[in-house]
Amino acid sequence: VGELNQIKDLTEFERRYAFIEKHLRNGKVYLETFRGSQTIAGERLFEIKSFFEKKGIRTAGGLTTVGHDAAGSFGSLCYSSPAQMKALQAAVEFTAGFFDEIILDDFYFTNCKCPLCIAEKGDRSWSAYRMERLGEVTRETIIGPAHRVNPGVRLICKFPNWYEGFQETGYDLEHRPWQFDGIYTGTETR
Repeated sequence: VGELNQIKDLTEFERRYAFIEKHLRNGKVYLETFRGSQTIAGERLFEIKSFFEKKGIRTAGGLTTVGHDAAGSFGSLCYSSPAQMKALQAAVEFTAGFFDEIILDDFYFTNCKCPLCIAEKGDRSWSAYRMERLGEVTRETIIGPAHRVNPGVRLICKFPNWYEGFQETGYDLEHRPWQFDGIYTGTETR
């Protein structure tokens, strides 16, 4: 979304994109609408989406659920925070209004240990709490609102291939894939 917000002049972007077209055939782009506190205005998103569609390139929405702690360090969203869940739901609804497919980036996890999360966790293990909480968020904050806005929207969860302790951060490989219309993984290197 930061890159999309930097596109100020579509004529200049067209010139720069011509280099990519010269060397690469592109059939689909994911346009990120939300990354933590960064979003994009609807009018701008419509212009950029239209730019690609006029070239015959399919578009889909993307959401990246990252956050930052009080010190500004990288982290996940706090899935216990009503304010952050309200912002995530608004982003989901906004994105579903533009696209028939949305992918959740592989940052759809939680490593938050704030007082709210500690209180909600109770006596459960972090794995048990986080898998249960992300299951609830997937149903109530992502899938339900997206389908209310766009009943035909397909939701895809991108699972990471960069971390072995999936369950420690809330990834439930037994149940989560069945909540989504599709899953994606496997093409990143770090």
